[in-house]
Amino acid sequence: MSGNYLVYSLIVFLIALAGGTVALIRRWSDAGLHLFISFGAGIFLGTVFLHLLPEAFGHEHVGEAAVFVLVGFLLIFLIERFLSMTGDGSYDHSHLVVSITALLGLSVHSIIEGFGLAVGSINESIGEMILISVLAHKATAAFSLTSLFVLAKMSRAKSFLLLTLFACMTPIGTLLFAPFLSGSEGEMVAGLTGLTAGSFLYVATGELLPEVFHTKEHRWWKLILMVIGIVIMGYLGGGGHHGH
Repeated sequence: MSGNYLVYSLIVFLIALAGGTVALIRRWSDAGLHLFISFGAGIFLGTVFLHLLPEAFGHEHVGEAAVFVLVGFLLIFLIERFLSMTGDGSYDHSHLVVSITALLGLSVHSIIEGFGLAVGSINESIGEMILISVLAHKATAAFSLTSLFVLAKMSRAKSFLLLTLFACMTPIGTLLFAPFLSGSEGEMVAGLTGLTAGSFLYVATGELLPEVFHTKEHRWWKLILMVIGIVIMGYLGGGGHHGH
């Protein structure tokens, strides 16, 4: 294995950190944040339906992948319900639950992206395409996630700490998976990608979309931005499949 995966991981880390920091450098209105999040929701939906699910079911282990999709969906659902039951039901607590569940789902997906970067470093002819696919939505995902932290009234220090943790997930995934790549990696990819797809699907449909459209303000702009995000992933999201 070449050392490209280390360079790729560093680039992804810096892009994620930069994208999330933009949400912290100025005070954004709730309406403005929701517009950004609506675009991010489209990115997430496009990633799920145009990238993760096709990848999960693109292997021979379709049955196992389907089970993992369900497990991932229910896992985040149960975590979200548990967190909701422990809070006071306030508006800010609701945003806190959304931000934490989004962090969990995005972190799992980022770990899988790290696996893709590791595979891309083995086959250098596709490594750059995998990197471009990851970068296509990494900055937006980090911005949307940090925007949720802001909506939850987290301090800037705590928000930046969680952003840094999120930015580390793809490098961590690369370092974890790189030593275990072998001829049996297809089953591993199907299972882990299925788990990610399920958790990501819940975050997108159970958390982000309700968060974006819980008011009628700018709803057409929100819809347009969401569709734009999906279309972008239609052009760029498929690049990550080649590495598996």
